[in-house]
Amino acid sequence: MTTISQLTSSPAVADGDLLPVWHGTLTYKATRAQLVAGLQPAIGLPQGKLLGRASSGTGAPETIGLGANLTLSGGVLAASTTPLDVTALPSGGVPAAGDLVPMAQGGRNVGVSYGQFLSGIAGAGHVNLSPAAVTASGASVARALADIAADAMPVEAFGAKGDGVSDDSAAFAAAVAAGVPLRLGAKTYVLNGQFTIARAGVALLGVPGLSVLKRGAQAGNGAWISLQGDGFRADGITFDANGAAVPVESWGVLVTASCLHSDFHRCTFTGAYGASLGSGLVFLASDPQASEHVVRDCGFHHNAAHGLWVQAVAGVLVNACRAHDNAGHGIVADFNDAAFLRKARLGQITGNRAWANTRGISVGNFNATNTTPPVWGNDNPDAIAMLVQGNICHDNTIYGIAAAGQGIAVLGNILSNNGNAVTGGAGILANVAASVVADNVIAGAATYGIDSGGAQRLDLRGNAVTGGLYGINCGGAIAVRAEGNAVQDFTVAGFCVANVETDGNGVNFNQACAQVSIAGNWIGMNGSAGGIWLRDGPQQVMIARNHFAGTSDVGNCLWADTDSVTVEGNRYNFSARFIANPAAGSPQQIVVPDIADSIMITAASAPISSMISSRQAQQAGRISFIRVTAGGSGYSAATVAIGGSGSGAAATALISNGSLIGIIVQAPGSGYGPPGTQVPVTITGTGTSPGSGATAIAYAAPPIPEERRLRIRCNQPVTFQANASQQNWTGSDLSLPAAGEIDWTGTFGAWRASRFPAATQLSGPTRLTAPTEPTGCTSAIGRGSPEGNVTATPGSDWRNLDGGAGTTWYIKRTGTGPTGWSAIA
Repeated sequence: MTTISQLTSSPAVADGDLLPVWHGTLTYKATRAQLVAGLQPAIGLPQGKLLGRASSGTGAPETIGLGANLTLSGGVLAASTTPLDVTALPSGGVPAAGDLVPMAQGGRNVGVSYGQFLSGIAGAGHVNLSPAAVTASGASVARALADIAADAMPVEAFGAKGDGVSDDSAAFAAAVAAGVPLRLGAKTYVLNGQFTIARAGVALLGVPGLSVLKRGAQAGNGAWISLQGDGFRADGITFDANGAAVPVESWGVLVTASCLHSDFHRCTFTGAYGASLGSGLVFLASDPQASEHVVRDCGFHHNAAHGLWVQAVAGVLVNACRAHDNAGHGIVADFNDAAFLRKARLGQITGNRAWANTRGISVGNFNATNTTPPVWGNDNPDAIAMLVQGNICHDNTIYGIAAAGQGIAVLGNILSNNGNAVTGGAGILANVAASVVADNVIAGAATYGIDSGGAQRLDLRGNAVTGGLYGINCGGAIAVRAEGNAVQDFTVAGFCVANVETDGNGVNFNQACAQVSIAGNWIGMNGSAGGIWLRDGPQQVMIARNHFAGTSDVGNCLWADTDSVTVEGNRYNFSARFIANPAAGSPQQIVVPDIADSIMITAASAPISSMISSRQAQQAGRISFIRVTAGGSGYSAATVAIGGSGSGAAATALISNGSLIGIIVQAPGSGYGPPGTQVPVTITGTGTSPGSGATAIAYAAPPIPEERRLRIRCNQPVTFQANASQQNWTGSDLSLPAAGEIDWTGTFGAWRASRFPAATQLSGPTRLTAPTEPTGCTSAIGRGSPEGNVTATPGSDWRNLDGGAGTTWYIKRTGTGPTGWSAIA
């Protein structure tokens, strides 16, 4: 069979040439024209056009034009080198997150959504957005991001590491020099001392409790950080002086006198080293310049001296801070100026908490001379016009709050467990003048709840004191009013008033007690404790309108070891009446509670021979107190020798400026006589300057105080004998009827009847006198003749109760003996 390849080639092909065509099962013939009849003829295109199809669907090729910026030349389609003319593009709207942004990516052109495009900027390094302007919410002016960032700069921007090891001192110096607020991260930055900040207006802004400045080393003493520029501020910074690792005696943070405005907020000061300079934050003396320092919500702990020390500064607010575990005081405002000019003044210490310090809060000091050894007193106060209010001080070694100075207000504080039986101390120590201690709540086992020994012109009111040996001490005080206080659960006495107060070393406070009023107080008594104890003869004391309650004996309500006390309107266990009946037997003696100015007698089997106070009964035969009658001069020390019939008494002289101002009875002895007996005392000067001229009188049990008033109501007939201790102007016994009453007044150590009812019966002769005849005569009654039996002066008369003509009335005509009587009727 012949194949196509074996055929002879045709020289030409025409439309009429035949070709074989297989169709179905048969072979046919067809011309070339028939075969190409369904094919498109040659396509003709103009220059610069492309072949394509623009219409939808399948169809014949169509001519396609070239768009802008494209050229077809020499068979090559190319983009024009002329830039894209964006202005020729149609205007668009604000890009939406889904709009596409063209870009080359991985060697190809892609479209990225606008949202994706912007999110990628955060990962692009070294993008400088400093000139970008933004408008803060609520603001009206846009600011550059660079300006906003400069409002507070991180110290890392100046090279600080904050790794707790690297020395960041140079970086901090550069940062401070920049003059912008500085931000500290939650890191520990090493800052070596001495580091001085002299620029004004520096601000350190940190993360409270996490941003730490720690001292790594220090050259020399002085201050770790010294603030000399005005207007310093720190917020949320922990200043760790790191005393364990850097044992250099130095201040922690020192605010110098040239910095008069500062604000410390949410900062902590710890680790200052050295018993002298080792305080956490210190404000150096700048008085009399007015200052504005604020310390708020800060902490002070584990400093070798004090937590916060404000020296002579005029204007500091310390509020809502915490001071604990400092070897000295938690918060102290005090300054010892040898010239007595610069003071801590106009300060407010409010709403703080202090615990586990020697003193929780201390204001001023009681050293009148600012010398060592000290001279105690209120002269030259170191603190003036200070407010200590609303603080909580607990578990401090000696004092919760210690205040000394003038114009100090200690108000509404809570004190708990400050001081103890070993360290002594008090909830509040108030060696103050012209001040007030009011509305405080004190509890604990210290020596005193409130110790206001040596105070002057002090108002003690509305305080609630629980526990301790003594509730409130007013010893050695002058012009002190203790009113409206509540004291209870004490073990020795609710109030103690010594004539002269001394410190724990026996150094006295250079003044004797006078003008103390203890009035309107609630005094809870139990066991053998006393309510109010007047010791060693304080003078001009008022005990009025106090209420004593408890299980103790009424005789313990007032221990009045003095001859100078006024007693008015006191009550015991809500009783409106004190019953004081003589004990059975003879002589009949009444024991009057010292707090009573009125008693009732409901039974008396015989005439009353004497009236003594409860304290006189307790102290019978014992030396109760010794009154200095002349202070003398030139004494440096002195001994006290007690004479009289007794034995065993001992006393110590107290000297101020060379004169005796008081004597403390150390041992009362016994056998010195009945109440009020004056016992001789000998003062002998000793030491480098013997001195001379001091005199004193000791009292065996206290005498009846001058002008002491006592009203006695009688529920049955009662007779009062006329004798040396119970005197009346008649010189006769006084017999009161039932429901009668009599007023007695303490006069020269005895009771004198100052008022009694007209129905009183007189027993014994009645003396009649005239201004020109003081001897006068007597009028008496009896039985029988007076001749030889009754002694009288001429002019006296005698009435014979036996009667009889010519023998009923007698007149004394001659002599002063028992003779010379004549019967005249």
